[in-house]
Amino acid sequence: MRDNKVVVIGLGYVGLPTAAIMANAGIEVHGVDVNPATLQVLNAGGCPIGEPEVVKLVTGALASGRLKASDTPVTSDVFIICVPTPITDEKRADVSIVRAATRTLAKYVKKGDLIILESTSPVGTTEHTVGEELAAQGFDIREDLDLCYCPERVFPGSTISEIVENDRIIGGLTPRAAARASALYARFCTGGLLETASATAEFSKLMENTYRDVNIALANVFGHIAEASGIDVNDAITLANRHPRVNVHKPGPGVGGHCIPVDPWFLIDGFPEQTGLLLQSRLINDGQPHHLWARVKRVSGAIGKVAILGAAYRGNLDDARDTPAEHLIHALKADGVGYAVHDPHVSKFRLHCGQEVPVNTDLAQTLDGADAAIIMTDHSAYRGLGPEAFAGMSGKLIADGRNLVDRCALSAAGFTVIPVGAPLSRPSGQAFLPGKEKDTVLASG
Repeated sequence: MRDNKVVVIGLGYVGLPTAAIMANAGIEVHGVDVNPATLQVLNAGGCPIGEPEVVKLVTGALASGRLKASDTPVTSDVFIICVPTPITDEKRADVSIVRAATRTLAKYVKKGDLIILESTSPVGTTEHTVGEELAAQGFDIREDLDLCYCPERVFPGSTISEIVENDRIIGGLTPRAAARASALYARFCTGGLLETASATAEFSKLMENTYRDVNIALANVFGHIAEASGIDVNDAITLANRHPRVNVHKPGPGVGGHCIPVDPWFLIDGFPEQTGLLLQSRLINDGQPHHLWARVKRVSGAIGKVAILGAAYRGNLDDARDTPAEHLIHALKADGVGYAVHDPHVSKFRLHCGQEVPVNTDLAQTLDGADAAIIMTDHSAYRGLGPEAFAGMSGKLIADGRNLVDRCALSAAGFTVIPVGAPLSRPSGQAFLPGKEKDTVLASG
């Protein structure tokens, strides 16, 4: 069978599961990564990703002998690039890792090979970054090779089913390349295989996550309006969503992960005159942790320590990439406020500046002596928390960025709860005055 040997460059959250799925489908796969720790775990038969379904598939593929890993490519029929495409501190697209990976694999490429880029990338990256590096080795990228862009669609926590079952966009630099890549993905994907041009596929992938980012920003703006109006935004959203063509999201404490807070910047960077809406949405979503902290400051006295509940960007994951908690940490540091971070799944994470943030898995220790607590992640462990969970705090102020805690019980116990998109939950004997500033405590009559 054609294309029975594949090299996967980049063994991260996308590359490693993809490599394991292909190996379990009977394809000989050689994985490549520059991280010695990743290679050490894999070559010992383990899996560096904690998701149970991924662990099972990776360890099975390694045991079968069809998946191997090293820091150097080998000759192959197919090369798949699954490396990071971050943004710079100036919010510019950085495809240097894609370029470097292509330059490395180009030494092993021969005429007739299939090269696939899966990394989310700016429009034109397949042709003008991957293609240029291959052309520099003397290849005609349309005649000598089959070059494609086939973006991943992965939702951490459901990685395997997402890779296997989702429709896949197959973007070929030529129709021949698209047809060949489609035949490869058909061996391990059950979703639809949608062939198109590489640039259209690149744009489509960016469009998906930008659409989500803009709609989250809209929900956050609705939350701001509700807070200023004395309305619970969740009540209004429930009613609005009864319209058959409306699906408003719920507001939250910010946007994290490896896709949504990154991908819109590729379009903003490449097309600044057309993307004012996208820029404003990014600023709104990145500003949510600052907005939540500002509400805390408006109703509090002096705060020396804040307990941050949640480092992961999404509930019940151990993934803290681009976590909204980082924006909150920067806001606290700017005000000279100390903090401690709790997460039941994350043990540590690193800020973009390189600073490593320790994370405590003991909630009581994290809350001990805190003047305020701010919930940033929708972990199941935080759902329904009442007064007993926060008994060790010095203060009685909780900002609930995910609307998880037992607001009634906490209010009855003398806590002030700041819910996202809603007026404050006051202790007994206090009230808010509709239409006025909701973050100012007023004595009730």
